[in-house]
Amino acid sequence: MAVNVLVVNQKGGVGKTTFADEIAWGLTRRGVEVGFGNLDPQGGAVHEEGMLDAEDAVNVIDTPGFLSDNVAEWAANADVAVIPVQPGTLGLKPMKRTLRLVTQANPDLAVGIIVNNFSDRRVLDRQFLELLEADDLPVLGTVPTAEAFKQGTATGRSVVEINSNGKAAAAVEAIIDQIMEVTGHGE
Repeated sequence: MAVNVLVVNQKGGVGKTTFADEIAWGLTRRGVEVGFGNLDPQGGAVHEEGMLDAEDAVNVIDTPGFLSDNVAEWAANADVAVIPVQPGTLGLKPMKRTLRLVTQANPDLAVGIIVNNFSDRRVLDRQFLELLEADDLPVLGTVPTAEAFKQGTATGRSVVEINSNGKAAAAVEAIIDQIMEVTGHGE
């Protein structure tokens, strides 16, 4: 049976679709057979929908920017939940609400938070990360704001293809490595 990675957050505009695509590309670069589920009615994902059942496959599932009645069911059928969030108080409550909902629906769910549009030069961003760490929340990593994400979305390519030596590419690759470990595909 395939491993299901749910990319979820109640708040829209935090990078769910971008990271769903980036996770799918990153796993593919590492030789994993990847399926893609697009539950977001806005669409926007570059990957075509097609879920897989193969034992060694990973399905990456993009979700809408709101909590529907289906989120608990999706979480119950997932193995991993990735929750992108942007630093700041506006994103904190929806992220925590999402985290609570998915872990109640599936207590065995592995969860990781991606702090998107992060700058270690901004005091608020550093404080936000410290708050997450102080609450023992599972932070997969931070990702800086980068023009390469916009270019990738516009051209249907990964940030790694756009600028493989950039900070954003390095951050995404580090997150993919952690997801590989969590899904049992790591070395």
